Parts: sequence; structure tokens; C-alpha cells
Amino acid sequence: MNCPNPKCKRTAPEGAVFCPWCGKRLDPPKQKTKSRGNGLGSVYKLPNGKWRAAKTLGYTLDPIPEGSPPGTMPHKRRQVVTKQFDTRKDAMAALPFLTAADRKPRQGTAVQRKKTAVTLKELYDQWFPTHDRGKSTMNCYQAGFRLFAPLWLVPMEDIDIDDLQDCLDDADVGLRTKQNAKTALGLVYKYGIPRNCIPRDLNLAPFLRIREGAAGKKTGLSSEELEKVRKAAVSGDAVARMVLCHCYLGFRPTGFLALTVADYNPDEKAFLGGIKTDAGIDRTVTVSPKVQPYVDEFLASAAGGYVFGEAGKTLGIKKYRTAFYDLLKRLGIDNPVDEEGRHRLTPHSCRHTFATLMKKVKAPDADKLALIGHTSTDQLREYQDVPFEDLRAITDLL
Repeated sequence: MNCPNPKCKRTAPEGAVFCPWCGKRLDPPKQKTKSRGNGLGSVYKLPNGKWRAAKTLGYTLDPIPEGSPPGTMPHKRRQVVTKQFDTRKDAMAALPFLTAADRKPRQGTAVQRKKTAVTLKELYDQWFPTHDRGKSTMNCYQAGFRLFAPLWLVPMEDIDIDDLQDCLDDADVGLRTKQNAKTALGLVYKYGIPRNCIPRDLNLAPFLRIREGAAGKKTGLSSEELEKVRKAAVSGDAVARMVLCHCYLGFRPTGFLALTVADYNPDEKAFLGGIKTDAGIDRTVTVSPKVQPYVDEFLASAAGGYVFGEAGKTLGIKKYRTAFYDLLKRLGIDNPVDEEGRHRLTPHSCRHTFATLMKKVKAPDADKLALIGHTSTDQLREYQDVPFEDLRAITDLL
């Protein structure tokens, strides 16, 4: 075999691996086949120890300058998107999801993130099989994540810190379960961010506060504030009428917005609602006469769809929250933000307003708790088989 070195080209002894005169390898190893085809991107390590995922999205041609010689070819520019990660595994996992929305904006411009319709439960279901931990640990995460059941069907882009904190504060469970819920949620966010499932690339879990007895400290609208909402509803304010209905029905915000015409019983004038998940319950909530006319109006305009929506279409929690805050501002209701960035009043406050209104009604606690509902299976068994007439007696006196 002749040496492949063009400056040597001597004949090497048979069976030799290297040329005895120049040291050139006689049979160079074949180049490894690319693990990913063209256009699928690549991953490489940076000097700072992090990993960069790079992907070519396409090419653009610059216009040919005027006065260029004949035959001048346009300059070809490669459109590349890159993103930095802590580990090679995260960078590899993100490659298929890199889009033009991930490109770094030019100076003075802002990039608009790609919207995603993935819900919290869908993202959790994607993450759960990928997390390699013991059975006991995964069971703890699963139990903790049930605290966020009211938000399971909400798109990730619509979930705010107030919604998540309300789920923790409203749960009658121990501190350890709440800690597991916070940890599981953080892992879900970390899984979704490099996969372009979190529009703001922001993990909200670290901002949650685990506070013992927080549910009892939360407040609803005061009687004076509720009266302002009532007067606005009488004057024709559509948002005020919706908020007033929410205060007299007591559903969690997502359950309230999920009510459809099919959930309403016109003969009994009651809703059969609640979060329709494994951790939730469908319960009967009779409509108070004080909001029955407004409920009838919403039903008439729902076109067979969502009662408290937009012409029968679902109203996202994000839009409802914005409309709620705007209403408070219009009515002059003070709604400051605490040191943790949370408003004093949120849409969830309507549920606490409902609970406060029931304090004025003399009725068994079991009946009241059946109206307001609970996700705990222990309490569900305790509050079952409550007569319909007893529920009606409470809401008629609100």
C-alpha cells in the first residue's frame, strides 16, 4: 500500500498501520455518520461549560447593489437560531422546538414568543414519564400536583402567579404536600421552558409561598365593595354582572368560566359544575334570586356554549383577571399589591365572598360546605347526600 501522504508516497510493508518513513496512518478511520440530518441543528459545548443548541432556519439573499458587474451573485445570509442551556441533554431536547421566535432580537427590537396552547395537565403528563425517581417520590409529586387541579385545563400562557398561589392557599392539606406540589410544579416548568411551552421562559414555582393557615387569612370583597359591584351591575356594567354572579355562585375561577348551558338545570334553577378532573367534583349550586336575572341574561346570550364567556366561546382566565382588575379600578376599589407581588383581591376572592355571605345564613355546615365544594375525597364523602331543598334554602337567603 502506498502512503497517502503526497510528500511521501512510498510503498509501505504489507499489514503496516502507519508509514515507517513519515508516520502517516495508512488506513484512516471512516468519518462518522452524522447523527442528525441537515436542518435538524447541532449541539456544542461553550468555553463557560454551558451547551448551545444551534439550528439553521433557512437562507436570505441580499439585494444586488446597483452598478454591480454583470453576473454578480447576491450575498447569501444564513438564518440561524441559537439558545444556551446548562446541560447537553437539555440542549438536545430543545433542538426540535427551536423556531424563529427564539432568535435574539436586534438592538431596539423585541421578539414575540410563539404562543402555545399546551395546558398544565398536558405538560405534566409529558414530564412525568421522563423524571427518573423512586416510586415513593413520584407518588408524592403526583399527590402534590393534584392541588393545581383547578388549573389543569388552563393553557400555560394564561396561568399567573395569583392562580397558582390560590390553589396552594385553598388546599386543606399539610405543609409537606404543599412543598411536594411546589417542587413538582417547578420540575414541570423546567421541562417546558426549553421545549418552548412556557411563553415567558419564566418558572413561577420559586415565587410560590407555602403559608400555614393562609386560606383563613384570605379575604373576599367587603360589604361596601360588594355593594359597589352590585350598583354597577344594576347600571348595566357587563363585567360587574359577571363578577356579581361569581360572588353568589362560589365556584373557583376556572370552574366558573367552564360552566356551560348544559350544566344549568332550568327547572331547579341550579348549576351542576366544578372542575371536571379526577381530583375535582361536580356539585349542585343553586342560584340566588339576587343574581338570577343576570344568570338568565348570560344564558340567553351563550348560544348554547359557555355561560360566562364571549358569545358562547370560552373566556380565558387571563382575560377574566384583567377585566376583574379593570372593574375594581373603575369602581374605585383599592386593590394594592403586597410584598410578594400579589393583589389583595383576585378573581378567587369571589369564592371567599360567597363563603362570607353564607355566614349570615343559619344552616348546617355540611350543607354550606357542599355548596362551596372541596377536592378532598375525605370531605367529599362527608358532604355527600345533601338534600337539594337544603341547598336552595341557603341561596334563597343570601
